[in-house]
Amino acid sequence: MTRMKTALGLLAILALTLVLGLAPVAAQDVPTLNVGFAQEPDSMNGFYTSMAFAQWANDLVQASLWDVSDTLGFVPVLVDEVPTVENGGISEDYMTYTIKLKSGLVWSDGEPLTSDDLVFTYQMIQDSANNFLQAGSIADSLVSAEAVDETTFTLTFNSPKPFAEDQAGSPGLSTILPAHIFRPVYESEGSIEFAAENLDPTVFSGPYVLSEWRRGESMIFDANPNYIGGAPKIGRVIIRFFPDTDAEYAALAAGQLDFVPNVSEGDIPRLVESSPDLKIVTVFGGYIESLWLNVRTEENPRAGHPALQDVRVRQAIRYALDRNAVTTELLAGATSPTDSIYASSPFELDTLGVTEYDPAAAEALLDEAGWVDSDGDGVRDKDGVKLELRYSTTTAGWRNNIQAVLQQQLAAVGISVILESYPASEFFGAWANNGINAVGEYDIAQYANNTALTNPANVTVYEALACDQIPSEDNQGGQNFTGFCNEDMDAAAQVTLNSLDPDERLQAAYTIQEIMKENAPLINLFPRGDNYAYNTTRFTGDITIGSGVGNLWFDILNWELSS
Repeated sequence: MTRMKTALGLLAILALTLVLGLAPVAAQDVPTLNVGFAQEPDSMNGFYTSMAFAQWANDLVQASLWDVSDTLGFVPVLVDEVPTVENGGISEDYMTYTIKLKSGLVWSDGEPLTSDDLVFTYQMIQDSANNFLQAGSIADSLVSAEAVDETTFTLTFNSPKPFAEDQAGSPGLSTILPAHIFRPVYESEGSIEFAAENLDPTVFSGPYVLSEWRRGESMIFDANPNYIGGAPKIGRVIIRFFPDTDAEYAALAAGQLDFVPNVSEGDIPRLVESSPDLKIVTVFGGYIESLWLNVRTEENPRAGHPALQDVRVRQAIRYALDRNAVTTELLAGATSPTDSIYASSPFELDTLGVTEYDPAAAEALLDEAGWVDSDGDGVRDKDGVKLELRYSTTTAGWRNNIQAVLQQQLAAVGISVILESYPASEFFGAWANNGINAVGEYDIAQYANNTALTNPANVTVYEALACDQIPSEDNQGGQNFTGFCNEDMDAAAQVTLNSLDPDERLQAAYTIQEIMKENAPLINLFPRGDNYAYNTTRFTGDITIGSGVGNLWFDILNWELSS
């Protein structure tokens, strides 16, 4: 314990030096919230990022039609009410939405925010030339978006859509685009993929505007005087980047940071011990940390190792991993392994079970698949090919610790693993930027993705594992980085998205979980709560944090700093 506290003390000094070295622009008498991010955003357009930190930065400056609260309730933002059949916003067949904006909405530059902006946004979603990383399911189902008047627009779908939040609110609609900024680019270039506004935005609809972005150091946000919700009590937010999470946590403990999102389960005990002033808040966010296996074939760019095409090898990898040891020894028992892609949600199949650690079963499956150690060097091979896999993840320290443990466990059954780690901007980068996941530059990739939040439609299934979402030159925005394709699962996913029968939707979710466990295109490690840490001395009271990746700041107008 003494050694840990001493290390934290040294890191605190380092963190203090880093923080003071940033020298942010002074704002006299402006209450300022200092936030630590472990990753720097790769885009300020929510359609072009798979990174939670980028979405969190976006959500400070871009308003949603509605958000999701900490209790999974809907909170109107740009609309007065969420559309339902009862209020006339959704047709009886669930194929037409009529959504009405609040009157008097304006962008941060004073231009009106109208239904034209929403129609333009949906038109951009429909045009594959934009290569969006998000909203693929909306593009597949949307027939038309039309303006009725300045504050009213309609969405027409090709099948029933019982969950409005997946089509229009958060987290379904990543960003509302200012048409007066993006339309000229689109008309000139035929795409907004490389619009300057994506990386250097100038126009905003949320509670803050981005005033300055010091690449590699910080982002400074100031209150948006035109925000429909009114002025936030906190006039300025400064986000500082800490690739080293130890330094980030030390800065929080030293009082140089006020708030840190995305605290890993294993880091919670030491954070709590580092300062009596720190409080941890956990809300349901629907993340599952997993190993994603590259099963792309030679028909796709950057095919994975040929062994991964064999389901027996994928199942063997799962048997070879002592996931309980990971959650117990590295995560302080704060979570536990799962085989369900719906883990911790109301839609989890309780009878699915969890694959137990069984290296003998792993070895038997590998033998059966023909991968044996023919030359006695400890690494299995077949037809002259070594069973050597590239295992990549971000530079986050806790993930790298897991990598090291799993490397040893796989080596014990004859699978050699090469460990690789990348800055988040490279790891989660887009196809056009040769992002590691997007182009398939890996065999095993470790990261977390969303599961179901407010309904059984699971974004990991209908986008990140759908047959039509495999990336390619012709589908650069595809999100299925594994290359896995199962038509039965695609059909079940459509039931979760479109069926008006709750029991049918639930049974489809159960079917998905069974298919996933049997085929193992990814290996779930453990479900993750959304863990946040903040310094209680800096706030006048407890703060409320939203559930899901797009709702962190839903209540930030009510956050108040102590004087």
